[in-house]
Amino acid sequence: MSAMRRLLTYCVAALLGAATLSAQPRILAHRGGRAEQEENVLAAFQATYEAGCHAFETDIHITADGQYVIMHDHTLERLTDGQGRIEQTQSAYIRTLKTKEGHPVLFLDELLDYFKGCKTLYVEWEMKTNERDYPTALLHKYCDEVYAKVMAAKPADALYVFSSFDPRALIYIQQRHPEAEVMLITGKPCTQETVDLVKALGLHRVAATLGGTSRSGVKYAHDKGVQVNLWPGEKPADTHLAFLLGADYLCTDIPQEVIRYIDEQQLGIRYQ
Repeated sequence: MSAMRRLLTYCVAALLGAATLSAQPRILAHRGGRAEQEENVLAAFQATYEAGCHAFETDIHITADGQYVIMHDHTLERLTDGQGRIEQTQSAYIRTLKTKEGHPVLFLDELLDYFKGCKTLYVEWEMKTNERDYPTALLHKYCDEVYAKVMAAKPADALYVFSSFDPRALIYIQQRHPEAEVMLITGKPCTQETVDLVKALGLHRVAATLGGTSRSGVKYAHDKGVQVNLWPGEKPADTHLAFLLGADYLCTDIPQEVIRYIDEQQLGIRYQ
């Protein structure tokens, strides 16, 4: 390593030590690592876990016949060779589909089975509910069943978090299952306004955008007892930025590249 690079590494490490407000910042793989693997397929979670990243974010929809699918979009067209809206489609049809890279569509039970054999897991289960597809009765069924399935399969050393853009789902989960870890996702940066909304909902976790977030915003969150996950991490330098800001988590599209970067730079950032 060159003298200049050693100096840079030392300075960054010093800044991390001074600026990081959380005890153990952690990297997690957005949709299993969507820029390195096909998103939300079992092979992506397997490859990312085997590369050393034990933390993930993923997405859950309900089908028309009450089965649970791991997919980001509400519709099938972008990611598969099928058509239709997941919430209006029978699971038998979805099971016949392949993703654009030839993988089977992943169902929740299959991912839970894989995770049973994994160690030191952190998983954010994004509940993809909205007012259009999830009227109150279906919302409650979805929340109760997802919570029951996920927690029944949770390894003893895992931390599972239920997240959503939809406050209705978060409020319901929190009321029905007060022991649950629950997190609001927002398309806004971590600011006083964002944190105040999280607190008004009775929560202590937020996933906010990396862009526009300041150290003062993260500090305000921590002062209010709110943990901060910043997203999306799209390049290795975002790792420095997120943790210099003091974030507790960075949800990255490139977890394997970030792991190599952390190891090469000898940064004190957690991914297991």
